[in-house]
Order: sequence, then C-alpha cells, then structure tokens
Amino acid sequence: MAAFDLFKLSFLLNLLSASNLNLWAGNKAGPVGVFRPTCNRIECPSYDVIHTANGFEIRRYNSSMWMSTKPIDDVSFVSATRTGFRQ
Repeated sequence: MAAFDLFKLSFLLNLLSASNLNLWAGNKAGPVGVFRPTCNRIECPSYDVIHTANGFEIRRYNSSMWMSTKPIDDVSFVSATRTGFRQ
C-alpha cells in the first residue's frame, strides 16, 4: 500500500512540474497575435491588435455576419438538428 501511495505522490509531482502547464513564473505564454494551430480552418476571425500588455491583448475584430432560418417544428431533437444543419 505504501508503494502505491508513493507512486501517486510521484505522479502528482510529475504532473505539477510539467513545463507545459505554465504554473511557474518563468514560463512565458505563447506568442501574442499568433493563431492557434486549429485556426487554419473555417472559424478563425481576423483582428487587429490594439494594445498588448502583461499576458493579454486588446483586439478589434472585423464586423460579423449573422444568418437565420425559419423555425423547425419537429418532435425529435436529432431530426430537428439534422434538418437545421442542412439548411
């Protein structure tokens, strides 16, 4: 039992000391104004950086475009979702 407790403690300390968690003051956040890897796809809004400060930035996004459809009358949530997605 003591060996298992030692393993749990070791595992916890390993998780807390991981460099990718940014728990320590020496770790810097990623580059500001750079899109994440998932932003090579459809939903990546373009923006202008207005001000950059300690770990954050103020952005101005371009205008958005909204769309709507007529209401879907269906008892089945799955069927209504499928119909709405195809519109």
